[in-house]
Amino acid sequence: MKMGYIGGFWSTNIGNSFYNLGALWLLREVFGKENVSFVPDPPQVYWSTLREDYDLIPKLDLDMVIVSGPILGVALEKIYGKRFDEIAANGGQIGFLSAGAIAYTEKEADSVSQFLNKYPISFVFTRDSVTYELYKDRLNTHVYDGLCTSMFLNDAITPPDVNDKYVVFNFSYFLHDPEITKTNEDWVVRKSIFKKAQEKFMSYPVVRIKSSPYIPNIKYFRSTKFVFPRKNMYFSDLPYGYLSILKSSKYIFSDRVHTCAAGLIFGSKCMYVKGGKRSNDGRNNLFARLNLPDIYERPVSLDFDYIESEKEKMKRELLLVLNEL
Repeated sequence: MKMGYIGGFWSTNIGNSFYNLGALWLLREVFGKENVSFVPDPPQVYWSTLREDYDLIPKLDLDMVIVSGPILGVALEKIYGKRFDEIAANGGQIGFLSAGAIAYTEKEADSVSQFLNKYPISFVFTRDSVTYELYKDRLNTHVYDGLCTSMFLNDAITPPDVNDKYVVFNFSYFLHDPEITKTNEDWVVRKSIFKKAQEKFMSYPVVRIKSSPYIPNIKYFRSTKFVFPRKNMYFSDLPYGYLSILKSSKYIFSDRVHTCAAGLIFGSKCMYVKGGKRSNDGRNNLFARLNLPDIYERPVSLDFDYIESEKEKMKRELLLVLNEL
């Protein structure tokens, strides 16, 4: 069975690569390396004005396409409606892996389920339990309470260590980086608007990483004097340098879900800081699935016995799905 895993847009959100790489490893482990291909995402948010682009995905010689990420929202039909029509007409199948909701509402789940139930959906593996509860009785297919595939990054990649001591700050909006201090046993986060960027935490220098090194048509991000020329700043359109930095960090403070997820699976301690709009929506539900209720209060580590057990369950469930296809 020839499968195409749809992923990409790393330069606009490097966090996509973290679950993409894990998903590719998992699918190839279960279905065979020779049977799984990486397929570029279709034009979405930043290229939504394209009208005459060559629509590659439905024309590929594949038996199944697999979609992942925070995709179960109202935009799903706009992005994939015509593509799913053509795939289904050609006898293809569709799967969802590491899938999350957007608004996490009953109304959204009703709308998405009505759309998806028109198609040959082979399976839906969610990345958090809230999404699972919303869809387990709405979809006419195999729905599993899965993990975010970023939890398979340590199987997929072995990044080299960094010979340095530091902590990582990674926030969506640099003019609003918080100031973070530790007082006795308390981890204190204060808003720090237009103040000089914090350069040290305790005795450690702060290394800043940028999750979106390229976002077109947003003037703020073109004004590089506000973003990039900061001390110990790192950015790239590829994931591998980020993974070395996250793996070797003493602590990671971030409002980016997959920055924390990647750091956690490589053994770092992470604290998720709610600040901007995107840090207060439902995407951080995946931390509850990782059994990390305290990640909002202090830097925490993964329980690797629990995570590895859940990963094995997920692999077995995918094998079960394979046998039923």
